[in-house]
Amino acid sequence: MNKVALIIIYNHQYNKNIDILETIYKDRFSNIYHLIPFYYGEKQNVIPVYECSFYFQGYISQGLKTYFKKEYTHYFFVADDLILNPIINENNYAEHFKLNKNTCFIPNFVSLHDRQTYILNEWWPRVNDAYYWNIKFRGVEAKNQIPFYDEALEKFKKFNLSINPLQFNQIWKTPKTLIDFGKIALNDKCYFFRRISSFITRKKYHLSYPMVGSYSDIFIISSNTIKDFCHYCGVFAATNLFVEVALPTSLVLSAEEIITEKQLVLQGKALWDEEQYKELKKYSYSLKKLLEEFPKKYIYLHPIKLSKWDTKM
Repeated sequence: MNKVALIIIYNHQYNKNIDILETIYKDRFSNIYHLIPFYYGEKQNVIPVYECSFYFQGYISQGLKTYFKKEYTHYFFVADDLILNPIINENNYAEHFKLNKNTCFIPNFVSLHDRQTYILNEWWPRVNDAYYWNIKFRGVEAKNQIPFYDEALEKFKKFNLSINPLQFNQIWKTPKTLIDFGKIALNDKCYFFRRISSFITRKKYHLSYPMVGSYSDIFIISSNTIKDFCHYCGVFAATNLFVEVALPTSLVLSAEEIITEKQLVLQGKALWDEEQYKELKKYSYSLKKLLEEFPKKYIYLHPIKLSKWDTKM
């Protein structure tokens, strides 16, 4: 039997969710940990972390020495508002996610230069974050803590991930209303000069380091990857790189093999807008009903805000 640690990540200190999530998963996973900001309680499997939720990859790095055990084959990370299909447990997770002992999982990869991969095909602010990121972050000596550019590029090529120049509209948002126009003019006085100059010169923009994006509320890390992965996550947290770029980039830099959702039978379901969230009404916002009638085609649902649900089991 594969030994796996289930590690639940909390963006905020929702201590009330600890017992609820333990109830959901205790009969399916023997080894459960919780990463909670500023936790001050007595539960032994709850790990206090100290980081901004925008960089929650730092939670993973800070918790490593507590949740790490040599006997674990994989470290299975999920957000506290993500609910796994009840059929998934410590005995069959590797089968559902098509993992061997050297394989990691992340839902997808978003190439920052490819507009068609963005959510709703709109401007994605994480591209702006990636463009402005600098390893020489003030107060942090991190330059030699991640692979050099050319080495990183080779790791990206290994997973068929290309790194191409960015266009102006991929980095900076185009104003659509007078309000947008005013906000941009107020916060970025060089924006319009830069935009005109870019239009005239057809300038392309290059990242200072190879990076990739991904939805990051569920991922699985193999035992031979976890230490390097956590090290890179910590470096990117210390230099304020947003998690949905930092975490997948750290995985590419550290992993031997990576599986994504497109290779799985079951698919995840993220409910991004109000219309999509209405799909949950049929469960009467009862956690017990959701778990009993969980849709068979989904490997997880997210987000399920437990504070808004009847959690009586």
